[in-house]
Amino acid sequence: MKQLSPRQIHLDFHTSENIPGIGSTFDPVSFARTVKEASISSMTVFARGHHGWLYYPSKKFPELVHPHLEYKNLLLDQVRALHKEGINAPVYITVQWDYHSATTHPEWLIRKKDGSHEGGPFTEPGFYQSLCVNTSYWDFLKEQTIEVCEMLGDELDGLFFDIVGVRPCWCASCRAEMKKLGIDAGNDEAVRDFAKMVMDRFKKNMTEVVRQYNKDCTVFYNAGHVGPCTKESADAYTHFELESLPSGSWGYLHFPLTARYARKLGKDCMGMTGKFHTEWGDFHSLKNLAALEFECFRMLSFGFASSIGDQLEPNGTLNPATYRLIGKVYSQFAQREAWARPSVPVVEAAVVTSETPRAEHQIPESLMGAVQMLEELAIQFDVIDPEMDLTGYKLVILPDDLTVCGCFQKKLEEFVAAGGKVIACAKGGQNETGEYPACFGAKSAGAQKVYPDFLIADGKLAEGLEPENEYVIYLQGEALESAGAEVLMSARAPYFKREGDFFCSHRYTPSAKGEPYPAVLKNGNVILFGHPIFEQYRKNAPFWCKKLMSNAIDLLLDERIVRHDGPSTMTVSVLDQLEENRTNLHILSYVPVRKSATIDIIEERTVLRNVTLKVNIPRKFTQARLVPEDTPLEVKDGSITIPEINGYAIVELK
Repeated sequence: MKQLSPRQIHLDFHTSENIPGIGSTFDPVSFARTVKEASISSMTVFARGHHGWLYYPSKKFPELVHPHLEYKNLLLDQVRALHKEGINAPVYITVQWDYHSATTHPEWLIRKKDGSHEGGPFTEPGFYQSLCVNTSYWDFLKEQTIEVCEMLGDELDGLFFDIVGVRPCWCASCRAEMKKLGIDAGNDEAVRDFAKMVMDRFKKNMTEVVRQYNKDCTVFYNAGHVGPCTKESADAYTHFELESLPSGSWGYLHFPLTARYARKLGKDCMGMTGKFHTEWGDFHSLKNLAALEFECFRMLSFGFASSIGDQLEPNGTLNPATYRLIGKVYSQFAQREAWARPSVPVVEAAVVTSETPRAEHQIPESLMGAVQMLEELAIQFDVIDPEMDLTGYKLVILPDDLTVCGCFQKKLEEFVAAGGKVIACAKGGQNETGEYPACFGAKSAGAQKVYPDFLIADGKLAEGLEPENEYVIYLQGEALESAGAEVLMSARAPYFKREGDFFCSHRYTPSAKGEPYPAVLKNGNVILFGHPIFEQYRKNAPFWCKKLMSNAIDLLLDERIVRHDGPSTMTVSVLDQLEENRTNLHILSYVPVRKSATIDIIEERTVLRNVTLKVNIPRKFTQARLVPEDTPLEVKDGSITIPEINGYAIVELK
């Protein structure tokens, strides 16, 4: 696997034609020096942005050069100045957002089913009227890309194609091809499948074009998310960049979720955040230092490279304050990256995603709840899709809404027969007819008709909860019936479901204290919860849901890779470096707080003291030290106590 340059800046330049003096104060020497002094090893620079303008002296499209571009060779001189300092300079090209093309080529616009175009009206500000690559727009994209390849030649380090998402389209070109293929344009799902085929074909064809001119440059297509929808076209990519600005529309949970899946696709990965307080286009703002540290260090804790988004101001000069901020983070990153890159994650479990492979940005709440809960429990896990191999995992976890095909149920049966453990919730593991695999020893009588219902805290699964207390599960669960499985926990129903004239108090009707019925079943190595535990945790994080899941994991696994006595806000990632004969624990202690109405804020590191970790890893270790500080730690029966964790600590085990 070819390794990416580890510390990147993604430099936007979406600049209006109504602004004069573009690049007027750009100085290549000062530009490159600022970048180098910030410990940056790669910077993505721009050929064409969302306004549709070019930033180099185009021979093929001179009319598209920004009308007020004063520094004519801006792109070329950026690349050459960075190269002189030993810094990579991949090139940015927009795809589906191009305001100039959208306003001058209406035949290129993506059309909705009713014939209107995607995005807002042209009378409102914004460049979100998306373009269809299945029109003659493809010819323009191809020629503009070829021009960049020819202009830079061997100086081209890579290409970053942006806004390359699956967008259903009913334009004339798409309707004509669908008709030729016998696809019903009135069937929304069929049109979405066609749109995915079109986009996968575009990526394949564009990579082939690039390879005619450059055999080695990196190629990436950005859709703002990497998931099962990306898998079929993965061969068109050299690597994956995971755009995930937690202060934007993604949130802090998006990155660890998509990172755990992307690393299974066999290519090097890079996380991407931004220096912005909010998100892209927030020019005159700086992210809090602690927040930027956390976001970049979390990428490193997964073994990933890092990218920080910035936007060059129209005059062409980098903001010194921005690069002082970035330098404070990347200088620390550089000191620590040797203990993360390259590496392989040490995991014990796999969460099977219920994401659809036909669309990006449709992440189920159950999957997000599972990732959050398992991170808080320090479980080391991947996110996989149903086509991936289960071999090597001790535990497979099936989220609440994961209905599967017969072939996956067979795979589960074989996994359990070979000694594998399974935890499923609600519909997790059911086929299309609502049947669980035989190894579950359970049947479903359909959804509970009367709910919310109440789990009775009794038995091993209730350890740490109040004995015999009834704990509410607010969401509707499955009515389970044992088909040979042991009942681990029971539930009771309310007096009646809250509807119509039947209600009691403010929220739901309390327990009627009636006959208990099965709520959690165990059949050998399989535990089945009747309730959507993960979606419930995502919705309002009841502690009892996490405790129940933790106890279920302990019933199935003899030991975990990591246990610790730190807070649930502390995360631990375990990376193995075979060639270095070491395993490294990456420990993060930063706490996002919802200080605003819309985004989570990190203002400071959270300092922890005297945290003890019990570690069970395949590589037996006798030595431990904090790195890069080179502070030895005592190892006692596989346990290590760290005197202080100031935001980020790496423990090397040898």
